[in-house]
Amino acid sequence: MSDEGTHDASEELQVLNSLDVIRRRAWMFLPDDEPLDLAIVTLLLETALRQGVAPLTVRSGGGFRSLGADYDWLWRSEDGEPYVFDRLVPLPGGIQNSFRGEILLTAFAPFWAAVSDGRVVYKSSQGFDDARVLREAAGAGAFVVLVAEGTLATSQG
Repeated sequence: MSDEGTHDASEELQVLNSLDVIRRRAWMFLPDDEPLDLAIVTLLLETALRQGVAPLTVRSGGGFRSLGADYDWLWRSEDGEPYVFDRLVPLPGGIQNSFRGEILLTAFAPFWAAVSDGRVVYKSSQGFDDARVLREAAGAGAFVVLVAEGTLATSQG
């Protein structure tokens, strides 16, 4: 039996991870008529609200948009997803076609940082020094996510 006529579909299939899919189809995940940082923070706000996080502080200024809370809701909670920055995870409550906003930080944010209790606990790059990040986070809550202001979301896709 000859293998010349057989065709292996796996040689042609390309498996994409969630980040690749989102980056290639940004128009499906982001509005095209608002700044990228606003789109990301808006979805993070919805994510926090659907998890019952309150009170929340939303600010814009100093080159950042920020979302602050009294506790760290972004990373794993006892009954939450362990890591949601690299894949689509539905919002709590069974909302059809919804997803948590953290993946947009990884996929599109030009720079983002997390501050917990006055300490920078994560920066996506060295784009801004810790002192500036802490200054912009001051007074927004015990836990703050900052997203650098950027371009329109359409320029990402």
